[in-house]
Amino acid sequence: MNFPATIRTSDDAVVPEVAPPAKPRRAKKSYARFLLPFLLPALFCALWQVVATSGALGRGMFPSVTQSLLALSDWVFGGNGTVFSGMWASATLASLARVLTGFLIGSSVAIALGLLGGVSSTVRSMVDPGVNAIRSVSITAWVPIALIIFGIGFKPAVFLTALCTFFPVYVNVLAGARSVDRNLVQAAKMLGATRAQVAFRVVLPWTLPSMVTGLRVAAALAWTTVVVSEMLGAQSGIGYTLMYSYNQFQFDYVVAGMIAVGFCGFITDRLLEHGVERRLSWVEKRAAR
Repeated sequence: MNFPATIRTSDDAVVPEVAPPAKPRRAKKSYARFLLPFLLPALFCALWQVVATSGALGRGMFPSVTQSLLALSDWVFGGNGTVFSGMWASATLASLARVLTGFLIGSSVAIALGLLGGVSSTVRSMVDPGVNAIRSVSITAWVPIALIIFGIGFKPAVFLTALCTFFPVYVNVLAGARSVDRNLVQAAKMLGATRAQVAFRVVLPWTLPSMVTGLRVAAALAWTTVVVSEMLGAQSGIGYTLMYSYNQFQFDYVVAGMIAVGFCGFITDRLLEHGVERRLSWVEKRAAR
């Protein structure tokens, strides 16, 4: 067994010699943690650039990384004098308006029905079978119906976005509401709480983590759906730009539109995670018990 080195003082007292503190390695770890998320994208972009410049895909029409980034720069800032120059802001705002409107409508209805289904077996028996049957139908299958009912423009995109938002939020809210600790519900009822008070003061707080998970999934689906709806039945937005550039054989702007959709979806997810999910600190306490 190794003992620490000792030093002898003038009073013949033995004092252990303290070893110097080790140098912190936090800097290296922080650099590695910062660079790690960029490793796979960098490798993917390098492979993409090589394949595109070689002409191995799309008979030479597949755009490279540099061409796509130049198209994205022109779309955002302008300068090349194309049809798309400087039109990114207006296209993104048009899509954002449709996403927010459909997201708010679909999630609001889903939260209400999910909570009611969690506290009432009668509501759950009425709503849940029909929802599970309809959510198996692809959103793209609803596009013709939406165009027949609402025509071309803002309304069909909102309808489809609300529809795709509804299902993941409803399923997660219902699952969270049904997982409520029954002892808490019984305790609230014994203290004289009404059904509405139980729903809003017991069931709703318990359901919040599941609700946020459903909202994050729904936000990604909302951006996917709005692009599809704009490609088939709109005169503005990112999806319309994608379809128009494809018809004009400007495939670098198609990739630029894909990058824009991914960026918008990423920002939306980060806002939901940092703005809502991380504020629910009590969730970790509940999971640790």
